[in-house]
Amino acid sequence: MSRKKIKIQPYTKEKHTQQKKIYQEKMKKNTHSISNNLKYIIKEAWLSEKLFLISSILIILTETGENLAITYTNKYVIELALRNDSIVKLSIVCLMLIIFTKIFRWIKNSSLEYEDNVGVFKYNHHFMRKLIEKNITIDYENNEKTSVSNQLQKARNVTGYIMTTALRTMRKTATCVLNIFAYGGIVSILNPVLLPIVVLPAVAGYYINRHKMKWVWNMADNWQDFERQLQYIEQVGKDFSYAKDIRIFSMQRWFDNLFTRSFKNRLNWYEQQDLWEYKHDILELSIQGLGNFLAYAYVIYEVYLGSVGVSDFVLFVNAIQNLSSFVRSWCDNYSGYRWISENICYVRDYYDIKDSINHSIDKPIPHDNVEIEFRDVSYTYYKSNEPTIKNVSFKLHKGEKLALVGLNGAGKTTIIKLMCGLYSATSGEILIDGVPIDEYNREEYFQLFSTVFQDITTLPVTIAENISSSKSKDIDIQKVYDCLKKSGLYDKVMSLPNRENTLLGKSIFKDAVELSGGQLQKLALAKALYKDAPILLLDEPTSALDPIAEHEMYLNYAKFSEGKSSIFISHRLSSTRFCNRILLIEEGKIVEEGTHAELMSLNGKYAELFNIQSSYYNSKGVKDYEI
Repeated sequence: MSRKKIKIQPYTKEKHTQQKKIYQEKMKKNTHSISNNLKYIIKEAWLSEKLFLISSILIILTETGENLAITYTNKYVIELALRNDSIVKLSIVCLMLIIFTKIFRWIKNSSLEYEDNVGVFKYNHHFMRKLIEKNITIDYENNEKTSVSNQLQKARNVTGYIMTTALRTMRKTATCVLNIFAYGGIVSILNPVLLPIVVLPAVAGYYINRHKMKWVWNMADNWQDFERQLQYIEQVGKDFSYAKDIRIFSMQRWFDNLFTRSFKNRLNWYEQQDLWEYKHDILELSIQGLGNFLAYAYVIYEVYLGSVGVSDFVLFVNAIQNLSSFVRSWCDNYSGYRWISENICYVRDYYDIKDSINHSIDKPIPHDNVEIEFRDVSYTYYKSNEPTIKNVSFKLHKGEKLALVGLNGAGKTTIIKLMCGLYSATSGEILIDGVPIDEYNREEYFQLFSTVFQDITTLPVTIAENISSSKSKDIDIQKVYDCLKKSGLYDKVMSLPNRENTLLGKSIFKDAVELSGGQLQKLALAKALYKDAPILLLDEPTSALDPIAEHEMYLNYAKFSEGKSSIFISHRLSSTRFCNRILLIEEGKIVEEGTHAELMSLNGKYAELFNIQSSYYNSKGVKDYEI
């Protein structure tokens, strides 16, 4: 069965105008010009690894020197063979040219080896380090914005690769320029008129190739669906999780038909692209060939007249060939600068994201127990239509144990993140001892809090280093033991072969261990206790614990929060009886406030939720069902 060919769509003037307008609008949005980005790349290369930049310069000079040495070696070898001059003199010249060729080649290859290994590694990781530093120091709130996430993803995709490509493209361009001047000078010795005869066809070849690629880019949207279909089929065919359904429901034929159909459709576009490129390649070859043919014909004519000898004939033919090749290479490299610059802008734009939080040193932060006040605070998440926290006002008194309770999505964790400085209030104020927290350096402000969040992370270091966030030589090991005991993880850690020196991160270290969810929660609590900050924030610290471990933690809660202000978030309302005061959060507002006894006597929403939960543990609340 023959496939219906899809007619090739020409790259019309309307399409060209539309693409040019889109490109111009895109260029206006770019924050850095091409020249500015290239200066930036050179500057960063010098800062990161001076030898990398020096090696690039050496490659430019030695590659040009090598090319010229080879070209002139060919000339003088022929003169030596024809004995046009003193054999000794010509032999010395040839020998010196061969030696220079070897030296240039050795320097070039050594520089390339250094660049490809040490230089590229250091250069790429210089930018990777900058990206990591920006990512871990940028305002936490920015990381949750989709616009910033998109910028980070773009920067991550091109960091390293695009920077190296930019430097290499500049190196290749500079090499082309030097060779164009060198070989252009040789050709002009014969006749300057030959320069446009050689150069213009090479430039025309570049534009022919550009027109060819515009059609390829223009047609990309037509075959993307077929490409995705083939990728999906390939993925499913390799994925063992689909194996049972494919066999049981006899889906093999269906997949075969789907693959055949998508393959034929994609092949159709490949065949058209091949035909389109073939026509352009023939035209490009013909024009460049015509230019070179005319130049060669002129050289042959000069040989016929006796104006050019055999050795000069070889020299000029090589010069014409090299000049044409380097002009075309220069055009190709030059056309890539726009794409390179746009990608560099992705990286630099992420580096340039401004933080709104105070990172300067202003007021000294109080290090004793403090009082924190929420004064009519509201918070709206990025691109959200409704605020999550609505005009919340309360105080966390010095040494108070405060509980936040409520259903999922009520805003409890958001309040914690606002309090410890990860978010900035959309409206209202958060104050420490009457001073707005924005007046304090945020990094110093973080030192007031020890936190345990729901999403617990560990680093691939020892248990002791995870708890202390310090290098092994700086760890107070007795304090580590004390925190492990308070968190209930001491017995488990002591049962491990390397005890507190056991590594975490099995994906990185083969002799590491993986802790369970409950053990990780205890580890996070031990880390918070080790920091020993004035304020303790616990966000669902028992969600992954079994009932016995949870009960033990409740009993210890009063001990490890002694002398500290603390906030305790839990869905299990029985845990709130350990706290001095309870705030019930509903739809971002405080709807009830008081002690456990006060709220139960109020017989409101808190009492309703408590009774519902307690019914699951009360035999009177359990019903028998017939099967």
